[in-house]
Amino acid sequence: MLHRTMKEQGRTTIADVARRAGVDRAVVSKVLSGDLTLRVREETRQRVKDAAAALDYRPNFHARGLARARAGAIALLVPSGNPLIVPIIDGAEEVAQARGMLLWTASHEGELTERYLRLLRSGAVDGALVAGLRAGYDADELFRDPRVPTLLVNRRSGGAERWVILDDERAARLATEHLISHGHTRIGWAGGPAGVDTAERRQDGFRDAMAAADLWLDPSWLISADYTPEGGAAAVRRFLDSPEPPTAIVAADANEGLGAWHALHQHGLTVPGDVSLIALHKLPAEDYRLPAMTCVEMPLRELGRRAVELVLDEPWDAPIHETLQETIRVSPGATVAPPPASVHGPGRTAYIKVPPAP
Repeated sequence: MLHRTMKEQGRTTIADVARRAGVDRAVVSKVLSGDLTLRVREETRQRVKDAAAALDYRPNFHARGLARARAGAIALLVPSGNPLIVPIIDGAEEVAQARGMLLWTASHEGELTERYLRLLRSGAVDGALVAGLRAGYDADELFRDPRVPTLLVNRRSGGAERWVILDDERAARLATEHLISHGHTRIGWAGGPAGVDTAERRQDGFRDAMAAADLWLDPSWLISADYTPEGGAAAVRRFLDSPEPPTAIVAADANEGLGAWHALHQHGLTVPGDVSLIALHKLPAEDYRLPAMTCVEMPLRELGRRAVELVLDEPWDAPIHETLQETIRVSPGATVAPPPASVHGPGRTAYIKVPPAP
């Protein structure tokens, strides 16, 4: 299911045609562009064409240019060193190939360098997808440049009105509710970096789930850290310093989850015997780990697919606010169990800290 708001003054959009025809926007785009990879019934094709004619839909000139692939390439700028970006790249590549285009992928460290900006503005690519951006300045500059249709991928930035994101709030709620359903009431949040859009949305979902269950949230159980194993380990060390450590942890990122798991083991604690652990996202190789980490799967591949469709099919200056909500679910693993029995005794902590091995 997709939720999206889009406003344009005095111009029929592809979303208008999709609503009238009762189909997805991607179907409209592929029908009107003659995409041979589309598999739909002939009556559906005709319904789309009739809706476009009735609404006098005329694709934006720039979008028509993109459909002809003037440069034949799309740029996808991603954060470096994060395996969770792989499914996004795979999804983007799938759509780019179907459109007869190349996908150019480059990593960056949280901001766009002048080298990237020059390349994007040179006409070497037909559109730019920006994932993992922390600093908003460079992205805002791109959004004001008609030469480079730009879209933020699972990020929002002040002044940028073009983004497609996952439903991170819902994912965090599901993770927290899963722990609550196993009897946990003392739940720690190993969140993302302060000020990062995904981190804020995920923390909102965690807080909502705790409030809905009428559970008290100790401020010491709310930690901001990097989306890295080191960030997860640092969060665990801070949890262990609290007077009553949590019996369960929600890691806002699978990489943080790995670091948290390792740090708990280093401190002589078992997962899930002493502490339960669940993480957002599923690492590409998680199915091959024994035991597997309990996690919340999110549609990363679909995010990459949808991002390419939007940057190619929508006018470069049209606002895009889209949230992908489908296929978010808890993936069973071996890291969640009921809290230790000692938790239920009055005034007793769930576990005793053990100094790390020398």
